[in-house]
Amino acid sequence: MPPYNCPFDHLLILDFETTSGGKNRDYPTEIIQFSVVPLDVKAKTMLEGIAFNKFVRPVINPTLSEHCAELTGIKQESLNSADTFLVVYKQFLEWLQKNGFQERHFAIVSDSRQDMWRIAQYQFRLVRETMPSMFRQWINIKRTFDDGLEDGQKEKLVGTTNIEKMSNYLGIELSGKAHDALSDCLNIAAITHKILEIGCPVTINEMLCCSAIWRKKPIDMTLHTNWKMDFLLAHNIFPLVLPLTIKVVRNYTANMYGVCPYCKKPPTVCGAVHKQPPREFYASLTEPCVFAKAAGFY
Repeated sequence: MPPYNCPFDHLLILDFETTSGGKNRDYPTEIIQFSVVPLDVKAKTMLEGIAFNKFVRPVINPTLSEHCAELTGIKQESLNSADTFLVVYKQFLEWLQKNGFQERHFAIVSDSRQDMWRIAQYQFRLVRETMPSMFRQWINIKRTFDDGLEDGQKEKLVGTTNIEKMSNYLGIELSGKAHDALSDCLNIAAITHKILEIGCPVTINEMLCCSAIWRKKPIDMTLHTNWKMDFLLAHNIFPLVLPLTIKVVRNYTANMYGVCPYCKKPPTVCGAVHKQPPREFYASLTEPCVFAKAAGFY
């Protein structure tokens, strides 16, 4: 059998769960579950037996909202006894070393851009730490999946989430509970495994970037007055507020690792200062933006 069309030794399928404010989108989301399932590319096997799965104790809002508890199934007691994010992140680094997962020889895989671009970026800003190189480029497996579809097929996919749409199309039976990070990782791993088995190329296709032309266009805040309570409007605001945006990568090479595609600078410099702060948005506020204030964005 030919080897998988993937340049990495391992793929680390990652998923986060976070706190939430229900319908309130202006909420400082914190990671409360951090899960990773490895996939050995050369051996063509999932390594679920050594999966990383930790609950994380939130600090800003230590008590889960009713909506979050119901959605994720996470118990308050599990978080009360959990470590805070930086402790868990250190445990993750120790797990990488223990299992021989070498940086640059593995790639992070997620089912969308949200885990790395929004959730991880925001969490590291909350704790005032530089976002590490390993999280600055990743494989958005939904983008890989979409690239393999024929014209018109994307609109016909069945399901409400990316995981459901991909698994239904590929004929994969989902396991576990949706919005449990470990269950989601196992399902994303099965999807990634199937895509590799088909022979599709799987490599990094998204990176963090400090500047984007589209962010220079002023936002019309008259169309976003209700953004705090509107899911779609809020997702127009977050890309402006977060310092780093997304660059789609079509021809990733090893020398691009950890380097911003725009400024070409390393993580300790890139993203430290917001190059394109949404001044029109901040000027339009009649009350502080909690999401931005908590992370020190303004």
